[in-house]
Amino acid sequence: MARKSGSMESPADDGGLNWNDCKDLVRAMLEAGVSVLVRGHPGVGKSAIASRLALEMDIGLVDIRLAQRDPADIAGVYFPDEGRTQLNLLAPDWVVRAVNEPTLVFLDEINAAVTKLHQAAAYQIVLERRVGPFRFHPRTVVLAAGNLEEDNAIVTPLSSALSNRFAHFRLRVDTKSWVEWGTDNGIDGRILGFISARGSEMLYDNNGDDAFPSPRTWEMASKVIGQVHSEQIRRVLTACVGAAAAAEFDSWLAIYGRVDPSAIVRRGQKVDFSKGDGLEPSFRYAAIFSVSSWVAEQSDLSPKETENLVQFLSSRGLDPEYQFLCLRRLWHLPWLSPRLRATPVFRKLAGGMVAIRKESYMA
Repeated sequence: MARKSGSMESPADDGGLNWNDCKDLVRAMLEAGVSVLVRGHPGVGKSAIASRLALEMDIGLVDIRLAQRDPADIAGVYFPDEGRTQLNLLAPDWVVRAVNEPTLVFLDEINAAVTKLHQAAAYQIVLERRVGPFRFHPRTVVLAAGNLEEDNAIVTPLSSALSNRFAHFRLRVDTKSWVEWGTDNGIDGRILGFISARGSEMLYDNNGDDAFPSPRTWEMASKVIGQVHSEQIRRVLTACVGAAAAAEFDSWLAIYGRVDPSAIVRRGQKVDFSKGDGLEPSFRYAAIFSVSSWVAEQSDLSPKETENLVQFLSSRGLDPEYQFLCLRRLWHLPWLSPRLRATPVFRKLAGGMVAIRKESYMA
């Protein structure tokens, strides 16, 4: 049964697609032999789409940042043969790879202050799937990415001839997709919880400062906050995402620190989400991400600890969306999912969650 109109967020809200939908549609285009141009704010995940698709399609990846390359690095250099009767093209390494094996050729920053020579080289790559006489492998595909004019990025309009050779998608900032991506890619749970609680305005805010929040800069922050002392976290965050976002995150950590995941899982401490602090979305996200992050750091749980985890998922007032989020972060643990399935209370809980989600989807 189809969803009723308006029952779920439209994939093209806010003038673009979310990350997952964009990735899937780009893949369909590429596999159909159509080249694609994805535009979006700086740092929202355009390069991540290229990396993920190369893995999913089981092909190599060549990342060419046009604005940082000399045209000769892209199109090669002609040199005379021994008899000086003709010119031969010395192809760059990436061309040899794209010719000899299936490759995703990713033309990043295609509209970032590139010259007409850059665009001419890109035109041949996109339109003719070749560089000079070197024709690409039949399974080699071409994906390009560019920034948006409103982001104060240096943007050179593409020629109509080049633009017309692409299928065009716009990638929007999307909290849910980024949190899912971050769960699969090891982003610090404190950051994922914070972004889940505060939404897309905190995930991306190009406010004109040197450092500002974006998926890219939050990923940068995630790499370092686990390597510094707690009193240095705000300074590190300021360097990555700016002072305002760092201050917000500092306040969030105070909420996060009120949750004791060890007491919840090891000692069965109960949490009531139907009153007091439990009613606040920020506290709910803090509890979900604190507990799931703690469990993910363990090598195993005892049967009693597994029961306590299920008890936490069954806490009074905890809505199914939070339960799903917690399980989404834990289900990849190979030792945990069999334990949960073997727990009768969990099987009952999971059945109710599936029923509720199905009803919501069909409403």
